[in-house]
Amino acid sequence: MDLISHIAEMTAPPAEVFTVVSDLAAWPRYLPHYRWIRVTENHPDHQVMRMACYHGWIPVDWLTRFHADSATKELHFEHQNALTRGMRVVWRLEPIRDGAATRVTIRHDMGPVAQRWGDFMSERIFGRFFIHPMAARTLESFAEHFRRKAASAPP
Repeated sequence: MDLISHIAEMTAPPAEVFTVVSDLAAWPRYLPHYRWIRVTENHPDHQVMRMACYHGWIPVDWLTRFHADSATKELHFEHQNALTRGMRVVWRLEPIRDGAATRVTIRHDMGPVAQRWGDFMSERIFGRFFIHPMAARTLESFAEHFRRKAASAPP
């Protein structure tokens, strides 16, 4: 099962957006719902990160394998623990408006989660209740960052 969690437009070119969103350790500066992100392992081709945020008042944390691909402007995550273990997430950055802005699409592959928990739990509970709202808030917070930055830039 493949879910498109959210699509958002950022008012900055893909290279600039990629620089900001691929720096996971800095996410709590841009995302008010993120508590912290820590690197737990460094490997030549990926990192393992522990991520923690709030979903409303509910604290949520998970371990993810992370890789940023600068050539394709994609972020790749694979959840390593908790209820969403095995879920793969891809952020894709695409130029729009002649490269002056970026469309960011987040896709969640819920297949491994659905195999363990079934379609109803993976789609309705995990997807609609947790994943969709958190992904939407994450993208909206990044979009707001780039809107503020564009508004404060000299003409």
